[in-house]
Amino acid sequence: MKHSKEAKSKQGKSSAFTLAELLVSMTVLSILLLMLTQLLSQVQQTWTNSEARISQFREARVAFDIITKNLSQATLHTYLDYERDKNNQVTKYKRQSELHFKTMRASELNSKHPTTTHAIFFQAPLGKSDIYQGLENLFNARGYYVEYRDDRNFKPSFVESIPKYRFRLMEYLPPAEANQIYIDGDKERQSSPNGVAVYDQWYKYKLDDYSHPLAENIIGLIASPREALEVSGDKMKTYSKIAPNYSYDSNDQNTDFALFVQQVPPLVKVTMIAIDETSAVRLEAQAGSGSNMPKLIPSGLFSSTASYESDIQTLKDTLNKYEPPLSFKIFSTTVAIRSSKWSTTQ
Repeated sequence: MKHSKEAKSKQGKSSAFTLAELLVSMTVLSILLLMLTQLLSQVQQTWTNSEARISQFREARVAFDIITKNLSQATLHTYLDYERDKNNQVTKYKRQSELHFKTMRASELNSKHPTTTHAIFFQAPLGKSDIYQGLENLFNARGYYVEYRDDRNFKPSFVESIPKYRFRLMEYLPPAEANQIYIDGDKERQSSPNGVAVYDQWYKYKLDDYSHPLAENIIGLIASPREALEVSGDKMKTYSKIAPNYSYDSNDQNTDFALFVQQVPPLVKVTMIAIDETSAVRLEAQAGSGSNMPKLIPSGLFSSTASYESDIQTLKDTLNKYEPPLSFKIFSTTVAIRSSKWSTTQ
């Protein structure tokens, strides 16, 4: 009996944990819990950042789709007209159109607010009217450009908050009844020495009144009219013959562009650069005064189509040099314009 009790006593003692073993176990468990907590925190932060990034760039994606969809419907409705000499004899036929297609530097708009990169304006049957209903094929002016401005005109009057300065992709959208494309140019005719109307500023008509933000935190819009698709790695193919410096005017009758006059380009390469809201808040704080537009795109970029690829890389390097680096996304596609009947025959 005594031997049996001693055996049970030894067996009980061997199955128990010592204080040292408990301390080691608790330490290991604490380390594992700490590592797990940190891992979960990192996963949650990554998820939150990714969700915010997707949400932020979703607005940019929608705006980009709107631009490309509307741009594909641009038209000039070109027709052939004859030209007479001083003896009223018909000398030749030429392309003619009352409509207009134009890409240019955004600074040429002379907007009330700072602008950056490019602007594009065109006419399309998009059916916007404040008076008429059910006329989906009404011609409308459309334009897209990037401004840096506050949000005072874009929020309800009862909302009281500090003005928020952001880069904004603006859409110029006058109703069809306010379309100035058919203006007779009387003032221009009076000021012209030969009495010819040269009015072509329809895209500046009430620009601020008829423009609204399509998306926030769009820092650049690049529009490059092209006559052919690019071939990757071939520098000759990345150069645009019809718009070597990105500017294109369907009314331009200068010698270098006489073959392209009164034609809508067959292709337009559209590039849009967006940043997220976190980066925008940080930039606004760094700018000091909110109205000071941050210089995110170095001057001289996107001036020649031959250097498009290197300009994109320079822009990426510039945005990545910020500390911390700016979160950005570049959207790019080539839009085929349906109504284009491209011809280099004068």
